[in-house]
Amino acid sequence: MELKQAIKERRSIKQYEDTTVDDSVVKDSIELATYTPNHGMREPWRVVWVKKERLADFGQLFADIAFKNNEEKYQTHIETVKKLAGVLVIVGKRDRRQKENFEDLLAVGGFMQTLSLALFENGVGSCIKTQPPYLNPKMNDALNVQDDEIIYGVIYLTAQTEAPHKERKKENLITLF
Repeated sequence: MELKQAIKERRSIKQYEDTTVDDSVVKDSIELATYTPNHGMREPWRVVWVKKERLADFGQLFADIAFKNNEEKYQTHIETVKKLAGVLVIVGKRDRRQKENFEDLLAVGGFMQTLSLALFENGVGSCIKTQPPYLNPKMNDALNVQDDEIIYGVIYLTAQTEAPHKERKKENLITLF
């Protein structure tokens, strides 16, 4: 698959089918994504891989934080997460220096997008999630996120199903100086 095709055709897949993915595909995709450009070669990310057999625990951890007062959403969330092939939690240092923190944030975003493209090229559907429960100390403790780190987001791994193409806003994209 050519890069141009991957960029145009990759979609966030939100139809979570009960599926699996080969470990080597995930490892290869993560390794490829580490070539994402980043300032000062700091590579400000690490990946916590929640494999299929631990998804129910991960779903319950999230539901305990997000849906503890809504039993229906609580159970639905756990059942939905159990269908995934896995979850990649993207964790990184939180630099107290403003410039470096901003650079790290941009680098992690690039890493997550590159990882999604690599997964797509390898036949794995994905969806990047950034939700408030990932900032909860209970989540951090369970995933061994250190005090100087933050969960930047997660990538759900699923089957690569069709997703609608949404027209891009290309107006006023370039301004001349």
